Amino acid sequence: MRQHAFEALHQEFWQQFEQQLAKLELKRQLSAETIAEFGPHYRTLCHHLALANSRNYSAGLCRSLQNLVDRAHRQIYQRKNSIRKQFSQFVKYTLPQTFRQEKAVVLWSHLLFYGPLFLCLLLTWLHPDFLDDIAGRGSGANVGDAYSDMAELQAKGASRPWGQNWMMFGFYIFNNISIGFQSFVGGLVLGLGAIYVAVFNGIHIGAVMGYMTTHPAGPVFFSFVGAHGSFELTGIVLSVAGGLKLGYSLIHPGAYSRRDALRIQGKQASALICGAFLFLFIAAIIEGFWSPLTVLPLWLKYSVALVLWLSVYAYLFLAGRQSHVISTVQAR
Repeated sequence: MRQHAFEALHQEFWQQFEQQLAKLELKRQLSAETIAEFGPHYRTLCHHLALANSRNYSAGLCRSLQNLVDRAHRQIYQRKNSIRKQFSQFVKYTLPQTFRQEKAVVLWSHLLFYGPLFLCLLLTWLHPDFLDDIAGRGSGANVGDAYSDMAELQAKGASRPWGQNWMMFGFYIFNNISIGFQSFVGGLVLGLGAIYVAVFNGIHIGAVMGYMTTHPAGPVFFSFVGAHGSFELTGIVLSVAGGLKLGYSLIHPGAYSRRDALRIQGKQASALICGAFLFLFIAAIIEGFWSPLTVLPLWLKYSVALVLWLSVYAYLFLAGRQSHVISTVQAR
């Protein structure tokens, strides 16, 4: 085929492709159909370049096609060098989208955690000695005494030393992140470890909450746990969901070997686990520095807790509904 016929045949395609490419470079949103076609169109363009080179078409045409190919290649295969950008992409899109995509394991993780929590909350509210039965004699009194001291600080308008906040922050990080690791590793034991983490934590947290509903220091206790609980309890649920995802891939590998099924499903599970780590880290910050502030009125701390709970689930259910253009093209 002569060059002028080749150009006449494909010129419109090249122009349309360049227009789409320009929109990608400007970070503009493309339709799902256009994004789906971008990869095949890129391969078609590469074929046109190969034909132009093999037929010794003009240097100008070859340079023009090569330029388009290079630009498209950068959009499809470019690497994100900035850790900040990778983190931003994960928070804005990957985590909330994965949360919604993995409906089954997310639902089960909620049931496995909040079911025992509310059951034990009710049982301990009706029978306060139930906490001692499951956590050991004197457990209820120890919890009550700890928050009675906080109630005294609240009444005096005082607060615990700032240095103690830093010490407890370190403890909370270690304690919270260990929950995520337990769920992740437990997921590899056919998901049984993740189930244990959900039920065990649900039972004990629910029992403590039930005990404190009738304790004089109860209002201070709930003002303490309310804010960071939005991230901590949701982080536990996410970590359990990730563990269940790993366990399910081992139990039901489908047409794949268990190793391949684990590798394939591991990406989704890792997103949930990483989200859990992020939430548990945020919870540790709030628990270390905001929750113990007894100089603030209880109504303010309750209000902040309510806003945080609503914000956490609004984020998980609503964020990232418009896929990031570049990442979607890369996935193709």
